[in-house]
Amino acid sequence: MYSSKNQMDDEANHEKRILALERQVALGLWIQSLGQLIEINGLSGLLQMEEDMDSSGEKTILAGNWVKFTGILTEALSVSKQIGETDKSKLIKEQEAAITGDLLAALGSLIEVFGGVEVLQEEKENITFLVP
Repeated sequence: MYSSKNQMDDEANHEKRILALERQVALGLWIQSLGQLIEINGLSGLLQMEEDMDSSGEKTILAGNWVKFTGILTEALSVSKQIGETDKSKLIKEQEAAITGDLLAALGSLIEVFGGVEVLQEEKENITFLVP
């Protein structure tokens, strides 16, 4: 009987630890969402202040950040909903949403890469060399 009580205590502690770690993961995703919003705000401000507001590369970078934010937010919402959920069908639905969020975040990063390459090309075209 003593062994059974210890085993139950161990299982309860194990479940508490899992719950704490799940909450930590969700918190990390919410912090990422906030960080992404801060980045978007800064990029938007910089784009407005740029002399050349026609830079499609910078607009592409901003668009990529918005897509990434949407993905991170989707994942944060779905992971938060999974915490403590016992209904298997609801868990699967939220896991699918989290995967969709991951996909959107990755797509947003890819869009940012294309924008960054475009900005780099624009910068290279504006370099003038003086020939002595």
